[in-house]
Amino acid sequence: MTLEQLFERKYYFQIDSRKIKKNDVFVALKGENTDGHRYVEDAFKKGASFAVVEAGYPDNSEKIIKVPNVQEKLLSVSSKIVNQNAKMKIGITGSTGKTTTKVCLKNIIESNISTFATEKNYNTEIGIPISILNNYSNEEVAIIEMGIQKKGDMENLTKFFNLDVAFITNIGTSHLEFLKSKEGIAEEKSKIITALNGGLLVYNSDSIELQKFVKSYKNKISFGQKVNSDAYLIDYEYFEDTTKVHFKTFGKDGLLTLKSYWSKGQILDFLAAVTFSIFTKIPIDPFVISEIKLPESRFELIKNENNIIINDSYNASEESFFSAFESVEKIQATSKILIMSEIKEIGQDDKIVLNRVIEKAKEIFDEIYFYDKEDKYSFDDVIKIKEIKKIEKILNSSKGVILIKGSNSTGLYKFMQERG
Repeated sequence: MTLEQLFERKYYFQIDSRKIKKNDVFVALKGENTDGHRYVEDAFKKGASFAVVEAGYPDNSEKIIKVPNVQEKLLSVSSKIVNQNAKMKIGITGSTGKTTTKVCLKNIIESNISTFATEKNYNTEIGIPISILNNYSNEEVAIIEMGIQKKGDMENLTKFFNLDVAFITNIGTSHLEFLKSKEGIAEEKSKIITALNGGLLVYNSDSIELQKFVKSYKNKISFGQKVNSDAYLIDYEYFEDTTKVHFKTFGKDGLLTLKSYWSKGQILDFLAAVTFSIFTKIPIDPFVISEIKLPESRFELIKNENNIIINDSYNASEESFFSAFESVEKIQATSKILIMSEIKEIGQDDKIVLNRVIEKAKEIFDEIYFYDKEDKYSFDDVIKIKEIKKIEKILNSSKGVILIKGSNSTGLYKFMQERG
């Protein structure tokens, strides 16, 4: 049995032996902290039908599928399936906004053409192939979210996928710890162009660091806030639990209404999808647009009797903080409260960045709380929270608008998930 045959027969691929169900295929991956080969027998005991392992594994039974390199084999097989069957392959990268752009694109395109998109935030060399093998059903359009963390990650992805369209949503400070500078991030992200072979590039013209890497590429369109972009955001406003967006694309004014409140950054992600759709003459249905649901915990609106909670706890960067702040500033409220935590993956300058964020926050918020269970930081006029359960008391007793934002790994996201 080959991986291609398992895909054709609709087997479900699983990389976590603890989640194995009857007839699943267990994929034994080697990671930094553990080796999936240690759990092959556990997977079989839980009902796995097959296991994909690397050459040298001692078991030679029919249930064992041996390959030279499991991770590369997953990428090779999954990319071949998409490359051969999808009429349009779209790749999305960027420091933030990849998932929101993907969601917007999928909603717009699938009302006209059968469309597949990698699920959730499965955007790594592991998540992408697993998502394809488990969910792709020969749709005409395939949208692939491509994340990176370190140098070489984008090259590793683009050598497998032949893209027709590539999006670069923005260049921010996410993964600055590993790529050293915003220019280094821009250089790595822009390598998605190597998978295009003359296809269409859709990029954020506001990202100054990106300009030098896309300048020589001919087939491109731009979006952002600059009036010389092919599409640019004019303004947006919140009205009765909706966001009204005014923009201009290719010289023509546009006005569309989105469900719930969207942050400025998310609106720009939406604009990227709209720009592409107008350029390629894919019809845009205002009703479809008005029903787009934002990914969970990204500027998620939770209305209570006494307050409005904006759950933006999925992740954070300096840029996404400022985007959220600017958006909250537009909301009419008697009081504005910020509950935040640190920003991960920005390296040794984390305190400098956090100071900039907090100084900006002081211009907008009446109260600022900083969740810091390790007691690493100290800021003037900021109330420190060491126990996460105290956040619940603030949410229950405070009135007005409460923004909750911080890096995923700090615990704010998990807290909001468990809170429901």
